[in-house]
Amino acid sequence: MAKSIQLKGVRTNNLKNIDVEFPINKITCVSGVSGSGKSSLVFNTLANESKRRFLNSLPSSMNFFERVPTSAEVDSISPVLPVWSLAQNNPIVGSRLNMADQLEISYELAQLYFEPFSTGCLIHGNEFVDGLSQVETDITDTLTGDCKVIHVLIGKDHYLENISGMPARSFDSKTSTIRDFDKEDSQWEIFRIKPKSIGQFRKKWMELIKNSSVAQLSVYLAGQDELKHFNLNTTAFCPKCSEEEVRSARQISDLLPYNGVGACSECKGYGSTLSYDINKIVKFPKKKISEGAITFLEYAKYSEHYKYFIAEIKKVGVSPDSRFCDVKDEVEEILMRGSGRFYGVLNFLYGLEEKRYKRSARIFLRSLQSEKCCHICDGRRVSPSALLHRGKLQNIISYGDCLSLTLEELYENLFVDKSDTIVKKILSKLEIAIELGLGQFPLMTKLKSLETSEYQKSLLVRYLSFQGSGSLFVLDEPSLGMNSDEQKVLLKFLKKLSTNNTVVMVEHSRVLQQGSDHNIVIGPGAGHLGGEVVAHKLPKIEKIQKQSSKKKVVDEEIVFKNIEFEGFRYNEIKFQVGTINQVKTQMDSFDKRLVINALFNELNEDIFNEKYDFETSYEIDDLSYPDGIENIFIYETRIEKSTSRSTVGTALDLSGHVRNYFSKLPVSKSLGLEKGHFSKNSKLGQCAVCEGKGIQEIDMQFLEDVTFDCDECGGTGLKKFYATITDGKYTIIDACKTPVSTLFETLPTTPKIKRTIEYLKLLNLDYLTLDRTIPSLSGGERLRVKLLKAIDKKVKNSVIVLTNISYGLSINELTSICELLEGLTGQGNTLVLLDNHEIFSNFNTIELD
Repeated sequence: MAKSIQLKGVRTNNLKNIDVEFPINKITCVSGVSGSGKSSLVFNTLANESKRRFLNSLPSSMNFFERVPTSAEVDSISPVLPVWSLAQNNPIVGSRLNMADQLEISYELAQLYFEPFSTGCLIHGNEFVDGLSQVETDITDTLTGDCKVIHVLIGKDHYLENISGMPARSFDSKTSTIRDFDKEDSQWEIFRIKPKSIGQFRKKWMELIKNSSVAQLSVYLAGQDELKHFNLNTTAFCPKCSEEEVRSARQISDLLPYNGVGACSECKGYGSTLSYDINKIVKFPKKKISEGAITFLEYAKYSEHYKYFIAEIKKVGVSPDSRFCDVKDEVEEILMRGSGRFYGVLNFLYGLEEKRYKRSARIFLRSLQSEKCCHICDGRRVSPSALLHRGKLQNIISYGDCLSLTLEELYENLFVDKSDTIVKKILSKLEIAIELGLGQFPLMTKLKSLETSEYQKSLLVRYLSFQGSGSLFVLDEPSLGMNSDEQKVLLKFLKKLSTNNTVVMVEHSRVLQQGSDHNIVIGPGAGHLGGEVVAHKLPKIEKIQKQSSKKKVVDEEIVFKNIEFEGFRYNEIKFQVGTINQVKTQMDSFDKRLVINALFNELNEDIFNEKYDFETSYEIDDLSYPDGIENIFIYETRIEKSTSRSTVGTALDLSGHVRNYFSKLPVSKSLGLEKGHFSKNSKLGQCAVCEGKGIQEIDMQFLEDVTFDCDECGGTGLKKFYATITDGKYTIIDACKTPVSTLFETLPTTPKIKRTIEYLKLLNLDYLTLDRTIPSLSGGERLRVKLLKAIDKKVKNSVIVLTNISYGLSINELTSICELLEGLTGQGNTLVLLDNHEIFSNFNTIELD
């Protein structure tokens, strides 16, 4: 077997025809500055090409539904291993999947509450009884001393299907008594027995009735002169289940939310339901009703009903000049359900639901709905019957109790029963999850609600518990959001995984770098200055220079008091004004919702009468802040999808300035050219053959598509003539391929562009070119470009909330980020960082317990 994966002639993105080896069954760490080519080597080449070649080796029927990556620019890669990758994003958008699913323990938990060969009820513990035995018992319970004979009857149609010949007696409700046979009667007798022979009931029934479709019978008790009806269960059942209208599982899928039997009937197995939300119908409750508090009645289609609503609230003594929040209890029922001539918002919406076939109607209705925890299953996704099941665990009695636990609580309770094989399997995953800092998360936490770092941790649990061999694991900064202790835990499990598998990771963490078996440093710089293997050992350890905020000009605070949020209560949370506040988080997703969707959402509404989140529920009794806050900006670190036409120039509004410059050249003016003539995204300038793509594709049907530069435009995407117009130094094509710092040394600039260039230099991004596509940037580059785009304006006396800005960046790059943030505080801004990186630990620190 080969000792290493060998890549030869790698030229992907900025890589300069390099040869690299990754030792098999070892941990290799690839490091370097952001944009140096780490991701191009590890993900765009090693992971994608391994996946592409592996999928192409399979029959087309097996890879039909799998997206095959595009070819990487590499001469050879050998050997090709099955690959698993971990990227810096949370791709989950659906509501069904949760933490238990991610850890792959949902099925195992259901197994603990299901016995495949059980003859008893898994809810009540009783032995199942068959339908005939139960009917016999029920008949016995109805007998009194007056009964002389028991006449057993079934429906006329069932009699004709099952029994030949005519009965001796029959019954009809008009006569209220049994009589000699009359074919017009609805109930026909099949046999009769005396009360003392009731034990013969089952035997006689089985002799006469062969068809199990008979589901109901009647018994006339002669002497008692009464008719009783009994339902006949065709399968064994639990009497208590019948009484309580629940059902013991007959197969394990009955305990899982993926089918009609196991899923909660209310939420259909999602754990949450959509309902119309008063907070979206009344978006500005602190406004007066007469000043537009009820945004729904501001829509043109429903505005004519506003006068009827006003008339109805006046009847109950509410003035239109009242703030909605002050009179909510008096007017909410009228608003939602209607009264008098006002029909109510819900009636309007129910009428509109008949037009859900229209996309616009669906979008509008969804905009007024919020996702709420299902009130039937309490977010646990399965039916009430499933929740009642009892298993073999000592400490967790019911399945519903089990699903309500956090990972840590489940681990502690399962540890008592660790001798069980299934329990051992679950414990092994829970142990990893808890050591990686996921212990506080409930099993039912929805995956789509997790932050990138939390999602990565949950996926890492699956990878680190992998029992196979011969696979390749490619990880992009797996230490995201981890403290040093968690990083050491991760390293311990990575070493265990690498005994039979190969691990390659892009990582800035010194703990993981030093613990790896092999190191590759890409550089020396970023962009065109990088792309080479500069070392196979770690550079000198960079000491973290903890930053300290500049002395505040004013000693003021933003203070929130008596906060209730998602079942937790905080007496006080405060932020210092005019400086940098680091919020240290334990559960990133929870703390982000608290700070952004609750605290600063409330501040934004209080200052500007506007909210940017209408779904989050919270209570804040008191809020105080200094005068003069001009704006509130929220910047969330998230690598978002972008198209191949999205470039650095368009993202930072620089391309438009350059195109405008070329359109004002004398030659352009004489030809009547506009800005669009220099854009490959405009019909005026784009190549007519490739439509501005610069490439042409040939569909090879059963083979991979072939891609090549467009012959007409030479790969520029621009019409040939416009691509040749020059200012004496640059054509538009040359300008877009020149590093930004060099380009604007000669091109005229505006104050805004000068500020953008200064920021680019400060963030070590000035090597980028205008035509560099956003998807081709590394994670760290994309996040810094996004940050720059967010703050690329004159921001002063504002609140800026930033989340996880350390992701994907080295210490040197973070030092530059700190300088940028310090510059923002110098303009009177208040910064709030939701980031645990220790480089920010000398700022004003806030710990949310």
